[in-house]
Amino acid sequence: MMHRRRFLKGLLSTSAASAIGPGLLTAGKAMAEQAAETDGIWKVSGSHWGAFRARIWGGKVQEIKPLEMDKHPSEMIQGIKGIIYNPSRVRYPMVRLDWLKKNKYSGDTRGDNRFVRVTWDEALDLFYRELERVQKDYGPWALYAGQTGWRQTGQFQSCTSHMQRAVGMHGNFITKVGDYSTGAGQVILPYILGSTEVYAPGTSWTEILDNTKTVVLWATDLAKNLQVGWNCETHEAYGYLDKLKDKIAAGDIRVISVDPVRTKTQKMLGCEQQYINPQTDVPFMLGIANTLYKENLYDKKFLETYCLGFDDFVPYLLGETKDKVEKTPEWASEICGIDPDTIRSFARTLASGRTQLILGWAVQRQQHGEQPTGWERFSRHVGPNRLARWRYFLCSPLLLDWRAFYWILAPGGFPRNLIKVRSLNLTIMILMVTAEQSQLPAGLMRSWSQAKKYRLTAQR
Repeated sequence: MMHRRRFLKGLLSTSAASAIGPGLLTAGKAMAEQAAETDGIWKVSGSHWGAFRARIWGGKVQEIKPLEMDKHPSEMIQGIKGIIYNPSRVRYPMVRLDWLKKNKYSGDTRGDNRFVRVTWDEALDLFYRELERVQKDYGPWALYAGQTGWRQTGQFQSCTSHMQRAVGMHGNFITKVGDYSTGAGQVILPYILGSTEVYAPGTSWTEILDNTKTVVLWATDLAKNLQVGWNCETHEAYGYLDKLKDKIAAGDIRVISVDPVRTKTQKMLGCEQQYINPQTDVPFMLGIANTLYKENLYDKKFLETYCLGFDDFVPYLLGETKDKVEKTPEWASEICGIDPDTIRSFARTLASGRTQLILGWAVQRQQHGEQPTGWERFSRHVGPNRLARWRYFLCSPLLLDWRAFYWILAPGGFPRNLIKVRSLNLTIMILMVTAEQSQLPAGLMRSWSQAKKYRLTAQR
């Protein structure tokens, strides 16, 4: 086991990396002299909300303005000053009072969040002692250091990396699987497309603008969401939203936003809104599928060639399985709040020309979030996409004729192992999710294992 002195030496050297970077308030002698003679100095930095310039005077940030290269800056950068000086920031080591008194965890005081300030030496002693205790009494499986959530941009400020590096010098630990951004999508998609897909590269806006007749924004607010990026956001996509707005005005592209609220994107583009009751996406989708199937708006040959599970899904769609309920637009309407005729019209619109479907991650951040996510990913790949030069076509539970469609990759994309035609991943199957997870047809579960076998054969 590592001695405390050696552990702290490594911990401090690791932590120092976060302070070496050019922080906003770091000023050399020359900069300090300049600041004393003027109204301050301007420094460039970056954030999740875009690059910016900050005026430093008297050792504090006095003013924030967007970097002039950002043509569509977000007003959110005006909150950066508040982040730095917010009274809620934890500036010193703090320890929960009841835990400090007993020097051990006590379940009866859980939730009592009275914290007291301690010195850095006290905090490090407590931290090291607990690492020793957990490792000796329980082993690495009881030490969780898997937090991978939001952090400041840049690796100098990567709190997760520094934490795991420091704890790793003491011993092993457990981490987590997946993340809270796309947790449900990461669970279901490998069984559908052979890839988590949610973080795969998307298709360029140029392709979308040049090849799309109808754009469906399903549970996503682009004008709001594009303000923020995992790295320092450049906001270049807003220029393409302006072009999309022009095409809407000219009648070249129709945009429909499926959302229970009036979004910033709807206001910006002047596009249509299709209201839907919150968390009722799957019934709406099933009502669409029922229409497409009954009106023969799908490519039978493609389904037979590339897809598994369709024969298990159709009986469920038609009410011939255990629940004995046909998923008609009338059935869906009572749940999702959309008129049956509107559901049918929506389905026909999707099948009438090349359609781009953009789904937000929010739709899978709900109970049974795997269902709308898995269902939509099928529909995104119903026709030729940006890999069409190799004639890749994937099936959709929307059952649409691929010759009328052009599903382009939005955030998330085509499985990245598809390099040549012969390696086409045939794990694709019609996994039409139901309104309740417990009602998945038994035959559908069998198709999962069949798909895995198919995948191995297809990639040889």
